[in-house]
Amino acid sequence: MGNEGGSWIMYGVEPDDPECIHTVDEAIEYINRIGFLPLFKNVIPGFSLEEHTVAEHWWSENPAVDPWEWRTIIAEGGKVAYGKFFGGKAGYISKKWLPFFANYRRDGYDFDALWDDEKASRRQKKIMDLFAEGYEDAELYSNEIKKRAGFGAEGEKGFEGTIADLQHMLYLCVKAFRQKRNKIGQEYGWAVAVYATPEHIFGYDYVRSAYCEEPLESGQKIARHIMDIYPDASIDQIIKLIGVPVGVVPQRKKVKKEKKVTYPQNLIVEIKSDLKNPTEDQILGLEFAIEQLKELDQEIISLHYEKGLTYKEIGELTGRSGARCGSLARRAVLSLRKANRIAWIVDGYKGRLSKINNQVEEARQQFIAEGKPELAALMLQSPDVLNGITARHASLLMNVGIVNIGALREVMKTDLWVGEIPGIAETIGKKLVYAMYNAGVIDDTFEAYKETNREYYLAKIRKEYEG
Repeated sequence: MGNEGGSWIMYGVEPDDPECIHTVDEAIEYINRIGFLPLFKNVIPGFSLEEHTVAEHWWSENPAVDPWEWRTIIAEGGKVAYGKFFGGKAGYISKKWLPFFANYRRDGYDFDALWDDEKASRRQKKIMDLFAEGYEDAELYSNEIKKRAGFGAEGEKGFEGTIADLQHMLYLCVKAFRQKRNKIGQEYGWAVAVYATPEHIFGYDYVRSAYCEEPLESGQKIARHIMDIYPDASIDQIIKLIGVPVGVVPQRKKVKKEKKVTYPQNLIVEIKSDLKNPTEDQILGLEFAIEQLKELDQEIISLHYEKGLTYKEIGELTGRSGARCGSLARRAVLSLRKANRIAWIVDGYKGRLSKINNQVEEARQQFIAEGKPELAALMLQSPDVLNGITARHASLLMNVGIVNIGALREVMKTDLWVGEIPGIAETIGKKLVYAMYNAGVIDDTFEAYKETNREYYLAKIRKEYEG
């Protein structure tokens, strides 16, 4: 669908075209055969329901031929998922492909884990709380969600964008379109969307059945499938429509599987693929990095990588589903890949300590050369001597090897440290940054300080995405 000269234009086919879809049953069959399908014309020519239907039939309000009416029938049928899945635009995903989209789009996270890792917004949390434990089978009208989650003129803004984001991540989808009801149960007005979780419609274990594989692997399958169906589609078009990063667009050559290795090499290779022969010091670094994880993540890593249990077996031991255990294992590996943890593995435990000490000494000498002996002296002191940093904060920093102000100063040269230290979330992280800045230990050239500026952060993310 396009806008030409102020008028909306539908790009359909003639009724006698061999590619024309005439009925909702034909549409469902086509979606299941293709795997997933946007509703309207997009950057990939031919990849939409619009381009396979008769333009004049749209919005005719005749369910027999109107593709706009079909979305209600398809959503309520419970065999194909419907929602804003494609760049904020509506479309369908077959049951077969739903687990791969859920795994990739969620990056292996259940929503509660996403929130725990501070990767979900407060607005998203308010909506998903309506579908949380005890309410997993909720089916809620969009206006009901908006009201109960606190959106509106006097409350939160951005409801449409937030609900669209949750659909993109496959945490919600459209279950039906129904008229609202008044206090006495009478239907009135236009039909509105009714939302539910994909797990409620298709089953918890099924939706999460791809959690056992790397989210990027699921992304590769999605991208490869588009390449197979539309070989002329460019990488940029695939990225724009599906959201697959350039790095996961698959190579068409098959890669031979490597021989299975044992712990801890199997975990180290999972964290960093080119580190196949770790030294004893690197193994010590791995152990130190694992100790920084949540207790549950440590348990899952031990059972899977060290004991060799499958996710299904771990689930039987812990009372969780195999898919959930796979998600937890994925979360643990992602946590170990973060900059300030993987450094202990790559450099080794003793090697990392030596590097930190050398960096602190360089900072001391720099301040001495600048005629700032008081700042040089601070480099070796505990962070809690600064206003705004408590003894508890200092203890949390020490647990991950940041034993003095000099070490903390080095960490703040990057933008990756907030959220990598148990107990140090964004709010506390900013307090640490401001404490260091106010003491003169860092200045506004430090990346961590720049990250406290929202405009700078958004500009950087935009630049990285466009690049």
